[in-house]
Amino acid sequence: MPRFSRRPAVALAALAMATACGTTVSTSAVRQTVPGSGDSGLGTAPVAGRSSSQPGAGTGSDGSRSVAGTTGTGPASSASAPDAAGTGARPSPGGASSVPATGPLKVGILYSINDAAAPAGIQNGNTFSPSQVVRALVDSYNKSGGIAGRHIEPVYAALHSYNNDYEQQVAAACASFTQDNHVSVVLTNAGYYSEQLLSCLSKASVPLISGDFAGADRKDARTYPGFIAPTTLVAEDRESSVVTHLSESGWLTHANRVGVIIENCPIDNRIYRNGLAPALARANVPVASTFETQCFQSIQDFGAETSQMSNAVVRFRSKNVDRVMVVSAGAEGNLVFAFSEVADSQRWYPGYALSSLAIPEVQAQNGAATQLANMRGVGWLPTLDSQDRQQLQPNAAGRDCLDRMHHEGVQPQSNTDYAFVYEPCDTFRLLAAITRAANGVVSLDSVVQGERTVGGSFESATNLAGRTRLWQGGELGPSTGRLFAFVNGAFKYTSQPFAL
Repeated sequence: MPRFSRRPAVALAALAMATACGTTVSTSAVRQTVPGSGDSGLGTAPVAGRSSSQPGAGTGSDGSRSVAGTTGTGPASSASAPDAAGTGARPSPGGASSVPATGPLKVGILYSINDAAAPAGIQNGNTFSPSQVVRALVDSYNKSGGIAGRHIEPVYAALHSYNNDYEQQVAAACASFTQDNHVSVVLTNAGYYSEQLLSCLSKASVPLISGDFAGADRKDARTYPGFIAPTTLVAEDRESSVVTHLSESGWLTHANRVGVIIENCPIDNRIYRNGLAPALARANVPVASTFETQCFQSIQDFGAETSQMSNAVVRFRSKNVDRVMVVSAGAEGNLVFAFSEVADSQRWYPGYALSSLAIPEVQAQNGAATQLANMRGVGWLPTLDSQDRQQLQPNAAGRDCLDRMHHEGVQPQSNTDYAFVYEPCDTFRLLAAITRAANGVVSLDSVVQGERTVGGSFESATNLAGRTRLWQGGELGPSTGRLFAFVNGAFKYTSQPFAL
């Protein structure tokens, strides 16, 4: 079995928490997380600013801790049932109340503690933690009047990357949010996609606003309309965008032979079947081979995934693969790194067709230059995609977020720092805009309606150019992308902006 050229690949859990396939966990396993620091590393992947032509209403700063359970107001309001059949666009909720809602607003805040990074020797470049940022945001908003005039009562929960059961942690967080504290809404920046979390919150009629790059596929987007992720694309749209624009650039052609690594979770199999495979067929790009890895729900699962990469490399080489792609709702970065380490040890240098989910900026800090040189991608998250500071200038939303951090004593320095600020700041800004539009009401109905009301006018600190739009299923997401590549020792954008 080939040896990795620099470090054990199990370290790659540090790149991102990765994807869960939504296994049900008994509520008897639920437990609160303990307060603590040490949440260093890329638990939430770096994300950069996108916005619309109009500044978004609302501002964002944050403050958080790894505690599940504080004070708050009453239970979340009930809402219309999700489209459980997974067909059609998102259901239209009722309108906002004409009676202003006042009083404290209990908000669940889920973030990551990436304690797998340091022991593994992975460098993410951050100088502060996600916990510090979300807590600073809560403090900043409360000092400036809260969310639509409502004081934030935070309920914090943390996911640890160096853990034997991620879904157990998810169950604990959801129990704290819905049973112990009855929050009205949850904001997440944990870098982890869990169908179990979506199901649990949906049953309690609690909406979830995510600042992560990990997102739903079409089925989950329809089944869980209360899940709003303005900084990422629905998976089928993401795969189509990558194939379309890399084909137009000449990086993917009918002469290439693609090898696809598929994380073997239910959502990832759907993404390949309904997203990537049809997109490649439309572009007349042949799939030479596929390889399924373990579904990642713990640090041990990631060890199994990385040990499988040797077989993937052998299979792809035997099929004359010259382009590698990865299908994973949240772990593209981990799997690209693990595969490229094995490929490099075998002196094999295929091309890689990537998206922002590959976390190029962190790949550059940890990967082999001989592999990085062959990576191309389509991105919409500048802090992930580019190491060129000239391409990372903040927009109005970003400047607002940075100003809040400055007043709370948090000073970003690296790409990852800016991602740690922008991602959660976008969730606070979007919640503020939606809550104002709903006259202070926060419920599943008001948030789903608010997503459409705010629509493309929401300016994101995270997305490229800050731009957002409502996609075909009614989901709010980024509207602008650029090609990126590893050029002269660093990742940077190599094209003009285009519509995703």
